[in-house]
Amino acid sequence: MLNHYFFDSPIDFEKRCKNRILLGVVFLILGVLTLIAWSVSSGWLPILAPSPEAAERISAVYIPLGAALAAAGLIRIRRNRILLRNPDLRKKEEIRETDERNRIIGLRCWAYAGYAMFLLLYLGILAAGFFSLTVLRVFLGILGVFALLLFIFRLILQRCM
Repeated sequence: MLNHYFFDSPIDFEKRCKNRILLGVVFLILGVLTLIAWSVSSGWLPILAPSPEAAERISAVYIPLGAALAAAGLIRIRRNRILLRNPDLRKKEEIRETDERNRIIGLRCWAYAGYAMFLLLYLGILAAGFFSLTVLRVFLGILGVFALLLFIFRLILQRCM
């Protein structure tokens, strides 16, 4: 089931591109939904209208986030459609992505990023206790979910490999 994600298994590059297009559509939809959430919170429905200060904070987060997600989705869709239509470009990108060295570097990058995230969350927990109990609880929740995901994926990978 998960074996196609590891460096010793073959890659169907065309399927990978199609999956990336699908992911781009998901990004685009999430971006549009974020912009819709901003527009609803900014006064379309008077019942949901927040205070002016909250509306300003919401706008400062939701507009760039929604626009960035939508743009990332469009770029991902366009780039992978170009790869699927142009055989020369597709072959060049396939060679670059399927190179064993690049795949190993990618896996190690994810592992190091995971270790760094765990450490940063822990440091955030230490610092948050001095500033806000709410932030401390949020960081503890994130750390707990992260640890749970590590445990679950370890069990899944032990069964797959």
